[in-house]
Amino acid sequence: MAELVARAPGRYDLTGDLTFSAEPPRAVWSARLNPSEGAVVLDLGGLQSVDSVALALLLEWERQARAGGFRLVVTAVPPRLKALIQVTGLGALFADAA
Repeated sequence: MAELVARAPGRYDLTGDLTFSAEPPRAVWSARLNPSEGAVVLDLGGLQSVDSVALALLLEWERQARAGGFRLVVTAVPPRLKALIQVTGLGALFADAA
């Protein structure tokens, strides 16, 4: 099960599994990211397994960021999620994903 943990203003860790079989809890899907200094930094290093559910969640948070006028910076992206980002043609949207 996935968990979103706020570790500092504008900094979050996403851990666990983000897959269809391990459906993320409502708290993760409905999370409102609060920026600090114009950005939210989302660390994905704690994710253990991902599929397109993880990509859908990132797209929702990117939508929030654009609507809220802040940047979403994604770090420690798992290789499988990087591959999904590339194969779906979303590389430009998540160009700063490290």
